[in-house]
Amino acid sequence: MSDRLTPKKNVKTKKRARKRKSAPKRNYAHLAAASLQAGLVTFGRISVAGLARSLSALAAVWRYIGVLDLALWRGFKRGAYLFWRGFVHIGNALLYMARDLWAWLPSRAGRAYCALSGFFLLIGLLWGVDTLSKPVLQTASDGAVQARAPFDEKDPIMARMGGRYVHLSQVAASARAAGVLRGEDVLTVQGAFERGLVDAYVQEHLLAAIAQEEGIDREKEVTRRLKAARNRILASAYLENYVDKKVTPEAVRALYDAQSDVTRLGDEVTGRQIVVETREQAETLLAEITAGGDFAELAKAHSLDEATARFGGRIDYFTKQMVTPKFARVAFATKPGETAPLFQSEFGWHILQITDRRPTAGVAFEAVQDNIAEFLEMRAIEEVVAGLKAAENVI
Repeated sequence: MSDRLTPKKNVKTKKRARKRKSAPKRNYAHLAAASLQAGLVTFGRISVAGLARSLSALAAVWRYIGVLDLALWRGFKRGAYLFWRGFVHIGNALLYMARDLWAWLPSRAGRAYCALSGFFLLIGLLWGVDTLSKPVLQTASDGAVQARAPFDEKDPIMARMGGRYVHLSQVAASARAAGVLRGEDVLTVQGAFERGLVDAYVQEHLLAAIAQEEGIDREKEVTRRLKAARNRILASAYLENYVDKKVTPEAVRALYDAQSDVTRLGDEVTGRQIVVETREQAETLLAEITAGGDFAELAKAHSLDEATARFGGRIDYFTKQMVTPKFARVAFATKPGETAPLFQSEFGWHILQITDRRPTAGVAFEAVQDNIAEFLEMRAIEEVVAGLKAAENVI
């Protein structure tokens, strides 16, 4: 019986042995799977927790920003409100001040305050203008401060007197006022120095300044002479402006074309004249001329014709058609070198000398252009003077 059982035991023993050998393999795989599952679960828990913490932090930051933004907005609104309240208070204060000032100004104190304020404002304005008009200062090599000369190509500086500069235009204006320059003459820098006009201007300016300091300009006789000089300058300036408007290149050409036939066929004469108011004056002057008196000096001193008086009474060449009929009749009836009989026109009594006569055939426009312009100047001056005398009823 034991023999029969032995194989069974062996079989069971072998099965158990096989189970023991295979059991560890199945346990390791299970353990690995369980470990992996546990790791995944743990990682998932950690990830979800981290994400939750991140979202919570973002929510906290967002709430903080919202609170900060709300505080800033409230602060801005509060500041704007306070600013507006301050602006309103200041505006009301200014309005009340303006109302009180408006009510106070008509009073005696208000008028005195306005007068005093206006005086100081005018002084300040004049001081500012004087300061701006002064030249810029610069330091010289020796340390002295002097005015920097303003540069102007069109009006160069000719001299410096103290802190002021003398320009070419000032020298030219002074020379024209003295009769040294004619209206159409152009003064250059070299010409001003060569003719001594700069020294004359400086000398005249210095003497005039010292005369004003000593009060000579307020003397009665000096005041009369200053007024006469002012009237002479104004009259000359008015005549220059009037002549410039009347005597244009077109007017000169038109007169030449209108007198073209006479220019080619007739004669023209030149001479000099003195125009005075009465026959007695004319006879007296004619007697002086006959006795050897200087015609030019007498014309400058006594002639009423301003267009010719400043040139010693000289009249450039003219034709019959260029003057009034009565003047042409007397002029062309007088031989060259002779003095015409005294005659009267609407301008006064004339002492006329004819110095030359020549034919006008073939005279080009360029040759008589200046003569025509001068004649038109004379006629324009005569017209305006005659018109002013008639308007003022001068007898």
